[in-house]
Amino acid sequence: MTGEDTTRSPPPSPPAVFSMPSSSSESTQSSDSEVSAWDPQVLRAHAECLESEELAALSVNRTLLPILDNLLLQVYTMLRPKPLDYEQRTTLVHVFNNIANQIFGNNNGFPVVEAFGSFTMDLFTPRSDLDLSVNFTANTDDQYARKKKISAIRKFAKVLYSHQRNGIFCGVLPVVTARVPIVNVIDRGTGIECDITVENKDGMTRSMIFKFISSLDPRFQILSYLVKFWAKIHDVNSPRERTLSSMSIVSLVAFHLQTRDPPILPPLSALLKDGSDFESVERNTLAFKGFGRTNKETVAELFVSLISKLLSAESLWEHGLCASNFEASWISKTWKKGIGNLNVEDFLDRSQNFARSVGKKEMQKICRCLRDCALNLLDFMRGKLDTSKLKTLLFGCLKPDELVSKPRLKRGKRKRKPQTSPDGRYGLGKGKHAVHLVGSDQHANSTTAEAPQVVHRHPTEAKASTQCAHKPTPPFVIIPSGFGYSLSLQLPVAPQLSRGLLGRPPPVNLVHLNNGAQLPQQGLLLSLPSQQAAGSNSGVTYAGAQQLQRNEN
Repeated sequence: MTGEDTTRSPPPSPPAVFSMPSSSSESTQSSDSEVSAWDPQVLRAHAECLESEELAALSVNRTLLPILDNLLLQVYTMLRPKPLDYEQRTTLVHVFNNIANQIFGNNNGFPVVEAFGSFTMDLFTPRSDLDLSVNFTANTDDQYARKKKISAIRKFAKVLYSHQRNGIFCGVLPVVTARVPIVNVIDRGTGIECDITVENKDGMTRSMIFKFISSLDPRFQILSYLVKFWAKIHDVNSPRERTLSSMSIVSLVAFHLQTRDPPILPPLSALLKDGSDFESVERNTLAFKGFGRTNKETVAELFVSLISKLLSAESLWEHGLCASNFEASWISKTWKKGIGNLNVEDFLDRSQNFARSVGKKEMQKICRCLRDCALNLLDFMRGKLDTSKLKTLLFGCLKPDELVSKPRLKRGKRKRKPQTSPDGRYGLGKGKHAVHLVGSDQHANSTTAEAPQVVHRHPTEAKASTQCAHKPTPPFVIIPSGFGYSLSLQLPVAPQLSRGLLGRPPPVNLVHLNNGAQLPQQGLLLSLPSQQAAGSNSGVTYAGAQQLQRNEN
């Protein structure tokens, strides 16, 4: 559509039926829900009507869509992690496994530290945190006692504090009062912030499911990258700041692709019909290969329509509008006061809201950012913005050299006055730490310290330095997805899957990459840094985790 009328009529008010609670079966009572939701059919119809009006208001100029599509794919390519980023995270997983074995011993291969979240979903950027779970059993249904989790977190934090005093890690922060007890730590050598939890089987399962969903259509991964980075640039991707969590963002992207006409992704009820275990989900996912091939929408069209969808729902969230990946449709559901400002149903535990962290004021900020994004797209469609300006407005100044981890150092409240010492946390005294009392969705009272930077050296300088460690070459745990749109990635070594709880080892002889390349397996899983690749010329030194491994050896 190419209309030039700059006026936009306000969205209509919710229909009168909203004044009466509904007795529909879709109005779900839950642990977070206390009152009945509104009529789901009317609410769904109203959302779809508003979405059509919002999209029409954007005045999409189809002749400019290929240019926008090219811009978005360029941004996606820049955001994609490099082989070194996979390698660094795999090495860190190995380091934390060694630490876990030192603390808890080894009982038939447990505990084992495994990655989940954006890394295993292959939706991470070089700036992303690394989510880790310390698992003591292989039972995905095991209900590990909270007291045991807190005890394990404290033991882990104690050891990390000692390594922090040795300059290997920094920013150690245990948060045992959170919904999920966690300890945050930053590796000084890479600047990667690691979030360590215990027996986080739910997080691992959700990550595995989204990884399978990514295999169905490359547009899901591309759009997830773009929306996550857009949210990060505009400061609306932080549950600690009461804005969107990454899981809620990815779920909304999947929901958008599920509700296209024709749909690109299937309802998750079809993938989970036989249970949420690895084998069942994988088997059911394979049955939907090519599911969205009849939908020919480009990334640009999907990006524009997603912004329209989210804007159209602005006035309906408070009336119980809820995005359901399980049913692949809008449903009606209300929650306890304060956790229903934006509603994204947890597809594994449908009584929970992925967006429960979003505050009322923060939701207003999210909506402002969405409106600004829509106006920028509108100006572009009308020829008032060039691609360079639009890219900057949407994604900031993208400089490849700056796409590295820049961790946010946080200092929690301590029970005693800090002492000035170069060995303690952020240069403070190295006395026994105090528990940081903050909930999982609350922002910590914190101050910012100078962030450690990744040490870059020229190869000749690295050889001359006595501090330079050999470049490690562990095989990658995560297989990078095919880029789609003729983009591809060649890896120097064959990726290998971990012995994880939810996965199984790859075939004995070959690992198949998404781009069709077949590489023989090389070396042991998670090889030690002392193993050096022939012909490697990397100029990046590891000052943190690698030093710890050398000390252990």
